[in-house]
Amino acid sequence: MDKISYTEMLKILDQCRYQSSDETLSITFLKCDRKRGTGGQWQTIEKGQICGLPYSVRENEMRGIVNLDSGLKTAFHIQLVFEINGKRVFK
Repeated sequence: MDKISYTEMLKILDQCRYQSSDETLSITFLKCDRKRGTGGQWQTIEKGQICGLPYSVRENEMRGIVNLDSGLKTAFHIQLVFEINGKRVFK
């Protein structure tokens, strides 16, 4: 499996903007919500684009992604991204 740096991952996320870019991405990340005490599930989105979230979420190093197959929007922590476009993320 190929590897990609954390910095390169952030560049890919910035390129795949919802409704302003034709590029899509596939991503696998771990879900986590400390306030609710939930998470620990792996989530994979095969065809998605990054969408906007409230500023308070962005301060917590989170991004939003729209699953283009289902239309569902999901927030994820960028520190918990495991794989993007088939490449494993390392720090």
